[in-house]
Amino acid sequence: MKRSPVIFAAGVCLLAAAFAAGQNGPDARDPLYNQGPKQEAVGDSVMVSTQLPIVTETALEVLRNGGNAIDAFVTAVLLQNVVDYHQVSLFGAMGGLYYEASSGNYYVFESYSERPLAGRCGEGDPSQVAIGGKVAGLGALADRFGTMEWEKYLEPAITAADEGVLVTSFMYANNYNSWETGDLIQQNDEARAHYMPDGHLVPVGHLWKMPAMAKTLRGIASEGADYLYTGAWGQKFVEKSREKGYCVSLEDMGAFEVRWSEPVRSTYRGYEVLSESPPKKGGIQIGYNLNILENFDLAGMGHFAESVDTLEILTRTLGRVETDMRYGVTDPMAFQIPTEVWLSKDYAKFGAEFVRTTMVVPGVDLTPPTATAALRRPEPVRIARSADAPAMVDESNHNVIVDAEGNWITSLHTGHGGAPGIFLDGVRATGSGFPGRTVGPGRRVSPNSTGTIVAKDGVPWLSLGSPGVPPQPVTQVLVNIIDFGMTPGDAADAPRFFAFRGGEQVLAIESRITDEVRKGLKARGIRIQDLGPYNWHTGSMQIVWRDPDTGKLHGVTDPRRLGLAKGY
Repeated sequence: MKRSPVIFAAGVCLLAAAFAAGQNGPDARDPLYNQGPKQEAVGDSVMVSTQLPIVTETALEVLRNGGNAIDAFVTAVLLQNVVDYHQVSLFGAMGGLYYEASSGNYYVFESYSERPLAGRCGEGDPSQVAIGGKVAGLGALADRFGTMEWEKYLEPAITAADEGVLVTSFMYANNYNSWETGDLIQQNDEARAHYMPDGHLVPVGHLWKMPAMAKTLRGIASEGADYLYTGAWGQKFVEKSREKGYCVSLEDMGAFEVRWSEPVRSTYRGYEVLSESPPKKGGIQIGYNLNILENFDLAGMGHFAESVDTLEILTRTLGRVETDMRYGVTDPMAFQIPTEVWLSKDYAKFGAEFVRTTMVVPGVDLTPPTATAALRRPEPVRIARSADAPAMVDESNHNVIVDAEGNWITSLHTGHGGAPGIFLDGVRATGSGFPGRTVGPGRRVSPNSTGTIVAKDGVPWLSLGSPGVPPQPVTQVLVNIIDFGMTPGDAADAPRFFAFRGGEQVLAIESRITDEVRKGLKARGIRIQDLGPYNWHTGSMQIVWRDPDTGKLHGVTDPRRLGLAKGY
């Protein structure tokens, strides 16, 4: 039964006070609102880890007032689409993994973007349209597992849009970069008015009010998720898209359904690893990575920031998996997916042998003649992307929440909804570059999302996830924790990398590795792209775990972004 609306009043008032604290709102110089070291949190029964302090505090307020993990999560995601506007979109995509303590069941929920059905709307190009399922997914979660009245979930987000969002240096840098590179802000009058209300981007430390977004959120609060699909916003979206030559119909919008499935399961050194299932490929990719790495004594070789052997094995393993899986995961309603093959221990042994036998011939030195000079010269900061990476790459948010009943949720939400050039009623809905079919069943795009839970005896022990392109970073953090015995905080802080993405033998890595490792990789024919000491494109971990000895919950968030882990 849904709870009385009064139960959440305190949380709304708290948030309103935070945003109305002064002309410039909360202090943008506060370390919590900037990149840098973050404190580990400890709680007796509740833990929240998100990418912004105000989101974590709001989720905790929901829990304090009797809500459960789903209530806190739905509230947090809606709020993030306002206060972390530059990372996500209300008409975007979402997926994740939920553990229900009362039943012991794990549920994968999937509301990723779907292409319209070709021919349903006559003329136009359906391949450029992506029907974002995020709000539909939030509605489905609230209906199935939530305890609050729907409109109460929207109140903190509406308050934030009305009162104003604190512009951090991180947000401003992203907005400025979008403007400078010819983004929609330059091309669309409505977008420009939203981002530049007085002719300039809202400065760091000031409050960015979003009246059009508040209006849209009120429509969702009163009409439910349908407001974005078949309601007033959905009707406008179809009209605007058709005017631009894209093919989408109200029938397409109304036909969107949230899917539920079983998690992908694998094991690693005695732990069970559960993650999201296709069309999301990240869960399989993590399991495949770990299965190959299980064939190597990584701990005996030393950490990859200090051992060239370990880093080469990780690099070649993650690169092989990227290549092997590149075209093999799509919507399971249309194609068979070799999940059991990729997660087979025997197949992993073959992969490990492949890694061993593709290394440089012993004694051969492939160091380029200019290597000494190259070590002194800064290299460009570029993240190698795979050949099938989307032309438009959104960032995202990841949340991990555990409530007092022992329910766990780990989930990523992002953009990837709409059509090129669309900005409507405060919502940035510019489409998705991820591939997706427009004929027949199975028209969901195939993202990299990786909400992951590591279990002992079937019960969650640790959960983690990251925005961006998470499978490789999540794998590295799990190796840091399980193989090298790092605390989750140290594991998230350690240098990260992208290996052989796009088919080239290039390792894009944060610079906190030894010169010996750097020279050793070059001698083995692996080119390095230096990403600087910390690079936020390598992900931002949100991690929660339970101490098996004390039973207490712990949480950390990544120094590469602005998160906060907190519990009680």
